[in-house]
Amino acid sequence: MASPNNAPSSINSKKVLAVEGKDEKNFFNALLKHMNITGIDIREVGGKTQFPDKLPALVKASGFFLADGSSFVTHLAVIRDKDEGNAFKSIVNIVKKTGLIPPTKHSEFSNGKPKVGIFIMPGEAIDGTALEDLCLKTVENHKAMACVNKYASCILALELVPKNIPKAKVQVFKAQAFLAAQPVIVDSVGLGAQKKYWDFESPALNELKSFLAKLK
Repeated sequence: MASPNNAPSSINSKKVLAVEGKDEKNFFNALLKHMNITGIDIREVGGKTQFPDKLPALVKASGFFLADGSSFVTHLAVIRDKDEGNAFKSIVNIVKKTGLIPPTKHSEFSNGKPKVGIFIMPGEAIDGTALEDLCLKTVENHKAMACVNKYASCILALELVPKNIPKAKVQVFKAQAFLAAQPVIVDSVGLGAQKKYWDFESPALNELKSFLAKLK
């Protein structure tokens, strides 16, 4: 996303999607391709804690606004994990500070110029706090998941559990175990998406796909 001077590279697409990192970028590249949605400039900010600095920098990037002050970008979508706290409100506040108009509801776009949309993973219809929760939901009926769940239960029952794995990290652990059970092993959910290991036709993705469809 950044040029050598640490400023975002020029904007060349009218539709921009800001995500946390490389893993998310790989995932959304694969999902958008599956949905036949093209022309989206996907920008990684470097983690959820970077949104307060990197999102305003993205809005100020060359090409985002035209010389007359109007917006070249028609749509700016922001996607981050829920994790802790009110993630939606956090992004809304950051958007307001950039001078843009944020949406009033999750998974919606505002009527501003550009239209701004916010989606907090894994969505309101899926339990969890992150992309891994959504990915695992798409393959919950996959034969490998029986092995994954048994393996995770076995590991977590050990006397010396690795660093007392927090609940939020259990899904990350399970996602890695699922990927390890595939024909060609990859080490991230984003690469797993590119290998089509997650089920992009699963109803679990309906809410997210409905949001992304607004970028067409």
